[in-house]
Amino acid sequence: MSGKDSQHRLVKVFCGNLWQAQIIQGLLEANHIACMLENDTLSAVTSPYATLGGEVFVLVDSRDRESAEKLISTNSLSSVPYN
Repeated sequence: MSGKDSQHRLVKVFCGNLWQAQIIQGLLEANHIACMLENDTLSAVTSPYATLGGEVFVLVDSRDRESAEKLISTNSLSSVPYN
């Protein structure tokens, strides 16, 4: 992997249940930060059972990490840490 490619990796900025992750996703997208959701056990895109439980991660480009984390924390949505 070249140095340029490593700058465009996805990083986790939030972890919680599906509805919490969707709120975070809406907040980030409303502030022009592209993001995606990922389930810890199954892909929400490929499985109808992915939302039955487990953690859902919000991922952003590593270049947007600081901005995303600041938005999440300033909007009191950081009660569920991603670690």
